[in-house]
Amino acid sequence: MNPECAWRRLLIFSMLFWTALAWGGQVSYVVHISVDGLPSWFVQSSLAAAPSQFPALVRLRSEAAFTYNARSDYDYTETIPNHTCMFTGRPVLQPPGFPNTTHHGYINNFPDTSPTSPETYHNSGNLNVPYKASFFDVVHDHGLTAAFYASKSKLTICDRSYNAINGGLDLIPPDNGRDKIDFSFINDGSFENFGVIALFDNLVQNLASATPRNYSFLHSAEPDRTGHNYQWTSAQYSNVVRMVDSQIVRVLNAINSSQILSNHTLLIVTTDHGGGGIDAGGVCCADNHVDRSLLKNYTIPFFLWGPGIPGGADLYGLFSNRGDPGTSRVDYTALPQPLRGGDSGNLALSFLGLPPIPGSLMIPTFTGPTLTITRGANGYTVSWSSLFSNFILEQTSTLPAIEWNKIKTGISDNGTTRSYNITDTAEPQFYRLEQQ
Repeated sequence: MNPECAWRRLLIFSMLFWTALAWGGQVSYVVHISVDGLPSWFVQSSLAAAPSQFPALVRLRSEAAFTYNARSDYDYTETIPNHTCMFTGRPVLQPPGFPNTTHHGYINNFPDTSPTSPETYHNSGNLNVPYKASFFDVVHDHGLTAAFYASKSKLTICDRSYNAINGGLDLIPPDNGRDKIDFSFINDGSFENFGVIALFDNLVQNLASATPRNYSFLHSAEPDRTGHNYQWTSAQYSNVVRMVDSQIVRVLNAINSSQILSNHTLLIVTTDHGGGGIDAGGVCCADNHVDRSLLKNYTIPFFLWGPGIPGGADLYGLFSNRGDPGTSRVDYTALPQPLRGGDSGNLALSFLGLPPIPGSLMIPTFTGPTLTITRGANGYTVSWSSLFSNFILEQTSTLPAIEWNKIKTGISDNGTTRSYNITDTAEPQFYRLEQQ
């Protein structure tokens, strides 16, 4: 069983006649938002100083599992290389001791923006990988739909790499063709000329339709553009983040108001890199975020919102192979790995019940709410993490079950673990967690 899909399957733990079943998610749609150049330090300070001005971030802080201590790529803190990590699940450069087919190798932060340019991820970067698959490939080849919204024209290279000419063959029947992105909208504009708002308009319109796309990826050029023009500590920068926040509110409302999407949609909000890093001499780096060694540049926020995700939980507590790195800048040889922006594509695929991107390295293992059984002197104890207090324990005596009975009393919680004690019985019993 692929570990990145394990949380979506029924996990069965047997002990004598007792069986516990874990919860399986119900995600059919993903909205994946990358807010370009959004450093964790700014999010934290803004929510502490003026939370009312950032309602979407406040809501995500309470309703999503999150961390302010995720990481960009180890070697690059620039837009195109890091977004390529998101698309492919690969690091930018070859990590020490890893095969030369591990990384995507695309370091050009200013690719040709012409739709007719021959340059793609496949004929550029790491030529040891002739085709660099993406999450768009996995979604499309499994018969689902994908959309790509970007507000920097240089991200045309993504759309161009996975179009009907350059996309890979679909080897999973039925053949859905080579064009991996069903809809793309690339508008190189800022908030000043309503370019970014046009992207959100298109996304929200599709979310409200009768046929929302299964995977929607949106890149917002702000606040990166304003950070470069006015600095990350400026009032202009703060105002632009507030406008992005207001657009994310629209997305949250569109999901919750849709009978199709509500309780069936995963929202990921993260970024490609931070910004405003200060070097040892106390001077902001020349390009604001390019110096990969600076804490403010490589530390990024990561929000995960959707059905079954415990609100307000530390995101690191939900993965078996990811660990909080503190303030360290760790490379790809460290164990456990930190959460990275490059994890987001494979994470989204796992919630959709899909396999990871072929050839990808960054595959986070989401554990989900898991029931365990331990035997005691007078019976058994069913337990699960207190992070999932929004789940109800249910019981039945037969499978397949005609009816599951909610257990409303007798559950204890010590702040870490929720547990329910069962006395010995000759009758087989089955337990599961159901989201409230």
